[in-house]
Amino acid sequence: MAQNTATPTSAATPARARAGLLAAVAVLLIALNLRLGMSSAAALLDALRADLGFSPLVAALLPTLPSLCFAAAGAGTGALARRIGAERAVLAAVAALTAGLAVRAVPATWALLAGTVLGMSGLALCNVLLPTLVRTYFPGRVGLVTGLCTTTLALGATLASAVAVPVAGVVGSPSLGLAVWALPALAATVVWAARTGVRAPGAPASPAQRGQGERISPWAMARTRLGALVTAYFGLQALNAYAITGWLPSLLSGHGMSEGAAGVVLAVAQAVGIPVSFAVLALAKGPAGLRGAFVVVSAAMLTGFTGLLVAPMAMPLVWAVLVGLGLCSFPLVLTVIAQSGSGPAQTTALSTLSQSLGYLLAASGPLAVGLLHDATGGWTAPMGLLLATAAAQLAAGIALTRGRP
Repeated sequence: MAQNTATPTSAATPARARAGLLAAVAVLLIALNLRLGMSSAAALLDALRADLGFSPLVAALLPTLPSLCFAAAGAGTGALARRIGAERAVLAAVAALTAGLAVRAVPATWALLAGTVLGMSGLALCNVLLPTLVRTYFPGRVGLVTGLCTTTLALGATLASAVAVPVAGVVGSPSLGLAVWALPALAATVVWAARTGVRAPGAPASPAQRGQGERISPWAMARTRLGALVTAYFGLQALNAYAITGWLPSLLSGHGMSEGAAGVVLAVAQAVGIPVSFAVLALAKGPAGLRGAFVVVSAAMLTGFTGLLVAPMAMPLVWAVLVGLGLCSFPLVLTVIAQSGSGPAQTTALSTLSQSLGYLLAASGPLAVGLLHDATGGWTAPMGLLLATAAAQLAAGIALTRGRP
């Protein structure tokens, strides 16, 4: 009689491979959704204002809400992850994102604001926990997986910016056009739910499944040089990114460009990160390369902002490409966070600190740009402010990489 010669180890290997593949697909699906809801709202901001008739204050508040939600909800992410486990926390987060985007289908200002708060609060948890998940499940490939995540994120942002206006036209209203983006969020929820129930035979529960047993206070990290500089850089790059992605279509429309064309220019700015992120991360290997990468992306942002201030309609695509290169500061600082600390608990603490306080700083950017534009009737003062914050980002990047091992 034939005997079964398969050992437990050999039987578990394909299951572990499948579990690893499912984890990678789930993480990339989450990354895809990190900017869809925001980029589509930015492209449709003028159409939403015309359709719903909300005030200039609401118009300035809408691009600001994501950063406020990221700061408020992100601060409690570590505690939630320790209580229920990082995987279940992420599942709750993508479910909240799906629900929030769906609520925005209601053609009313309250639904737009409430759906944005709910959805962006879900995104806040995903933002904070993504570096921890990458470090936990792909410890030997942090740079590669971070690059894949940020590339997927850029693909999602580009897609939403480019097609949000046409999609809204097809479905008949900007509110329904926003709600369409709940579908990819629902897909991420389903796949992540499947991932939380899958574990290879014989494999112990991961730290993300058990929750973080070790507790490290994010506020203790704030007293370290690394914590302070990472938080400062993260906040400045997020301020610049959300201010420009939130208002670039309106800036270009104000200078005579059509809404559809302005959305395409924003898509170009976000698409640049797709091929460039891996090159920037490859450059960032070693202390000298890391400093060079930080300087290049921050200087590109500064130059792009200068072009948008001085001659926005002369070469809008060139300015968009430079701004897009500047947006690669996000994968750089995300990689620094994921590779810092002695384990997932310290990574979560640093991520919580930098993202909660960083996004609180970032929230002032879109709001200040909107209020300055409303007060002055032009874009000179808002872009002058962003030039100053881009210069501060460059200085923070240089300080962060000084003497870094």
